[in-house]
Amino acid sequence: MKKRSKFILIIILWLIIVAVLYSQGLITTDVNKINEIIGKNPVKMRGLFIILSTVRVLFFIPQTIFIIIGSMLFGPYEGFILSTFSLVISHSIMYVIGRYFQKQLLEEEFLEKNKGIIDILKKHGYKILALGIACPITPSDLITLSAACIKLNYKKCMATIVMADAPMIFLYGFLGSGIEDNFFFKIFAIIVIVLVSYYTFVTWSKINSKPKLI
Repeated sequence: MKKRSKFILIIILWLIIVAVLYSQGLITTDVNKINEIIGKNPVKMRGLFIILSTVRVLFFIPQTIFIIIGSMLFGPYEGFILSTFSLVISHSIMYVIGRYFQKQLLEEEFLEKNKGIIDILKKHGYKILALGIACPITPSDLITLSAACIKLNYKKCMATIVMADAPMIFLYGFLGSGIEDNFFFKIFAIIVIVLVSYYTFVTWSKINSKPKLI
């Protein structure tokens, strides 16, 4: 697919998302208005959240944004369930693209640009997949796409992704809930997120900087 066609497709998808949000009255900064809409259409709004939290993968938008939004709208526990569900769907989409539509959608250019990630995945397998998913600054969607390109097992990939990301989703969820609630847990969550982020970043950097044998 040519770059121009990809750009046009992304613009169209963005316009569709904006149109859906506008039709539901969600393009507003009034949280009370959003909560009122959710109260009137609970099932519909949860479905819409899952859809938006899933399609964001097509634009490589970090899921963290939607985790916090989901927590603000639905609470930390329900937000956790919805975010985890959309996590599986979105990464399944990336896996299908990488596994079955590699030539049509990604082309050789993708493999060349991400050769480093692919080589690391070939060497370390599911361990590096888990590390990449848990690390907030690594492109987790891109890592799943690369894992599919080298044909790692789908079920093992999804299990690894959920086990690596679920604890982080749970912690991020509490950051999006009311600031007056669970203050000490919020502090604890922030400390854990920072420590995990630091550890995964350092580990990822060490693995990525190791000299490759010719």
